[in-house]
Amino acid sequence: IERQDLYGAQILSFSPWVAFLISLLLTGLIALLIGLPVIRLKGHYLAMATLGFGLIIYRLVLGAEIFGQADGISNVPPMKILGSWEVNGRAAFRIQNYYIVWIAVIATMILSVNLIQSRVGRALRSIHQDEQAAQSLGVNTYHYKLFLFVLSALFAAIGGALMTYYNGSIGPSEVTVMKSVRYVAIVAVGGMANLWGTLLMGILLN
Repeated sequence: IERQDLYGAQILSFSPWVAFLISLLLTGLIALLIGLPVIRLKGHYLAMATLGFGLIIYRLVLGAEIFGQADGISNVPPMKILGSWEVNGRAAFRIQNYYIVWIAVIATMILSVNLIQSRVGRALRSIHQDEQAAQSLGVNTYHYKLFLFVLSALFAAIGGALMTYYNGSIGPSEVTVMKSVRYVAIVAVGGMANLWGTLLMGILLN
């Protein structure tokens, strides 16, 4: 990623992989800081709080010069994966990118399925079914919900980073409230506790 001043001089430059790792670290940290107070909320209040933070981020990005304000960040270089494989929006790389995205989706699904079948997953299922009952049985509901909140943010960061390298740019239009509502609707239609249903709805509605 490169940033230039008004006269075209380069003032900031990151390797795509370094920028990718920094984005994951920052996303995890921000999600942790937001999640510490917000995760204590329940039901619609939690959803409204996260959407509220989305609005704040949108306004910050829109007004921050370092993020390019309304124009966003452009001239983002492709992300080289291995050999000639790279995340790039040019027509010659479309087939490569198709396979790269599906590899990322399959890896995410494998991780998610294994998580659900693990001890942590059993605790999360018990919280989903009845949080008070799970807490009465000794499940640290706050800890597990915070963990899942940060993990979800990291998944979103990976998808956002790949999209940025594919488009070669990113701007505040990618963090609007309507997009957040759309993603929540996809999860609701696919099933709040159904990974495969959510994946199917994501494919059909995107």
